[in-house]
Amino acid sequence: MILILFLVVAAVGWWTLQAATNQFSSAVSNSGPASVGAEPRLASAMAAVVRGDREPSRLPGIPGLPASARGLAYVALRTDGARTGQAWAEGKSPDDALSAALDEARSGLGDDEGKRVTSIDVTIAGSEREPGPEGSPIADNLDRGILGLSLQLPDGTTLRYAPSSMIAENTSFDRVIERLQEDGRIPAEGLPRDAISLFEATQLLVDLDQLTVEPVLRGNLLVPSSAVTDESTSILATRMADWLVRQLDEDGRMVYGYFPSRGEESQSNNMIRQWMATIALQRIAGDRDDDTLNRRVLDNVTFNLALSYREEEGLGLIADPDGDVKLGAVALAALAISQNPQRSLFADEEAALRRMVDRLWQPDGSFDTFYVPRGRRDNQNFYPGEALLLWAVTLESEFDVRLHDRFMRSFEYYRTWHREQPNPAFIPWHTMAYERVWTLTQDPELRDFVFEMNDWLLEIQQWDDAPAPDVAGRFYNPNRPDFGPPHASSDGVYLEGLIAAHRLAVAVGDETRAETYRVAIARGIRHLMQLQFADETDMFYVSKTDRVAGGMRTTVYDNAIRVDNVQHGLLAVLDVLESFESADYRIDGP
Repeated sequence: MILILFLVVAAVGWWTLQAATNQFSSAVSNSGPASVGAEPRLASAMAAVVRGDREPSRLPGIPGLPASARGLAYVALRTDGARTGQAWAEGKSPDDALSAALDEARSGLGDDEGKRVTSIDVTIAGSEREPGPEGSPIADNLDRGILGLSLQLPDGTTLRYAPSSMIAENTSFDRVIERLQEDGRIPAEGLPRDAISLFEATQLLVDLDQLTVEPVLRGNLLVPSSAVTDESTSILATRMADWLVRQLDEDGRMVYGYFPSRGEESQSNNMIRQWMATIALQRIAGDRDDDTLNRRVLDNVTFNLALSYREEEGLGLIADPDGDVKLGAVALAALAISQNPQRSLFADEEAALRRMVDRLWQPDGSFDTFYVPRGRRDNQNFYPGEALLLWAVTLESEFDVRLHDRFMRSFEYYRTWHREQPNPAFIPWHTMAYERVWTLTQDPELRDFVFEMNDWLLEIQQWDDAPAPDVAGRFYNPNRPDFGPPHASSDGVYLEGLIAAHRLAVAVGDETRAETYRVAIARGIRHLMQLQFADETDMFYVSKTDRVAGGMRTTVYDNAIRVDNVQHGLLAVLDVLESFESADYRIDGP
């Protein structure tokens, strides 16, 4: 961790890590290290140049640059997120290079265009780094937004890509090469490694309206541990909820995904995630006692059914666009309907969906995970847990001995299954189901297995071993790629399971385990805060901010928003807000 932290510090400057704390910090206090944003001279001078109020000249010095900073600078001029000018320039010093780059970028704008510029993102290049060896990626995904890229093309041209540009364009190092190949600028075999170099960089964001200069990391501000409080967590949840509500169209359609860099919706869809979003919307409407939103969510249920539901021999089917009928989609549709205030309107559909879940259940306790295509039984880490959660909620509403018997047979089957092939994805759904049934039966086997699963899950949460400060709190095991990549959706659902496990530990008086889970949850919330699009700083390249604000990036280096990125985290955080006391949000450490 020390070496990795050193590389990040070298790339962005130690003062960045000290001062670049984002908007969640304001919910704690306004004290802390002085930020370069408190000194307006540099911002004022840059604003005057861009807006035509003074002739180009050498700018005031850039405070706090690392010793490795050199005379190579990049600026991008932006008007409400849209890039209107950009330039690289060299100079005898970083200050000279920045002045030259700003003049060059400004020279391409008319007077009116210059006056409309609202922000400037700045990169000051530092020490060079070698790319990965031939046959391997140029750099790791985690280097995106940290390191810049320099390419020597066959025609003698030098192309450079700032870290902030790669974040704003949501691209990777290797994708840059692929695009140049597609454009015919480099040969199909690519570039030799000696024509490729990486460089560390200090990143700044200049707000020309507020006259501030913020040090940024991946175009964002670092969320410190101290920012996690009950107040800031409530803000996190409100923003996520508002994002979901804004993505709900008048006809009831929910946006599945959005690409902030392109300003476009995803054309993909997945009914499991759509029905989970419905469940989250119903929770929001209920918590807010919002009759108007309840009516809109009713339209969402109607829309989803019209899009995906059909019956076959009395069985309710939920079909994805490719025609697959998955146990998980069927179970979550039934669960969503069962929790809707107008449930009775869909009684026939709910009953048919429940018959399908029963049809896919097997006497040994296992589930067939697909109805279409027949015989397919993969995704056992996901869909059976979703079905068992439906049954757990049903048992809470009205305890049925026969249903409980089937539930426990499935519990026994999947406990053995998981022990033989443990996977993190299995854990949250089963935890949520078993904790609910435990509250009804106090069965010690349910309790013990919940603890067994979640104790093991915590081994993949990165904190002291996090490879970069902005990913601390995420759930990811780099040594087990079969467990899946880091993802906001998985972070959220793991937290859903962990808060259920925490409730159980508190209920049985297991103080040690409750404290362990509490810390993990608070650390996970820090990471969710890091992933959220929260203000004008981390949306510096976004034009359609209403489609983005409050949404959750997939990772710190991939800004795509998917509906389950938001839905899972929101449901987890709402449960945390109901369960935690103010002191429970405390995280010891940086």
